[in-house]
Amino acid sequence: MKSELHYTLIKSPAEFEQHQDIWSGLHTVHQQLRPALQDLTEYVERIRLMLREGAYYLWVKNPAEEIVSIAIFRMHHNTYQNKLCFLDDLIVNEQIRASGIGKQVLSYIEDFARENACDHLSLDSGTFRTRAHKFYFMNNYVADCFHFSKKL
Repeated sequence: MKSELHYTLIKSPAEFEQHQDIWSGLHTVHQQLRPALQDLTEYVERIRLMLREGAYYLWVKNPAEEIVSIAIFRMHHNTYQNKLCFLDDLIVNEQIRASGIGKQVLSYIEDFARENACDHLSLDSGTFRTRAHKFYFMNNYVADCFHFSKKL
């Protein structure tokens, strides 16, 4: 199945502009993880901003040209993990979860991170997302820290 998937990696706002015809579909799938992103215009602006700040935006389609997964990730350095790839969002369309696509997309991102000399791939996962935790544990990820935040 891996060879049947088509990956589109976007690295800049200009590249993103070339795909306006699927923005609505991307937004619909992304809302499965981030339901607060209700407005398509605000969503597009947020993606443009993230791309300007160095994020990568990936979507994956199946042979029927349906969007099956979306990921947003970025690379940077810190004092704990040296160079890392941080996975902001990974969404597999809820209609096909547990099909193996999440593992394939995660593997794609891991390979991309290795090719870009990253020492780690890190992510945060909401405490209530127990199915996601199981997925990451099954893919050899460890919960090695707590993430704290405060709304300002």
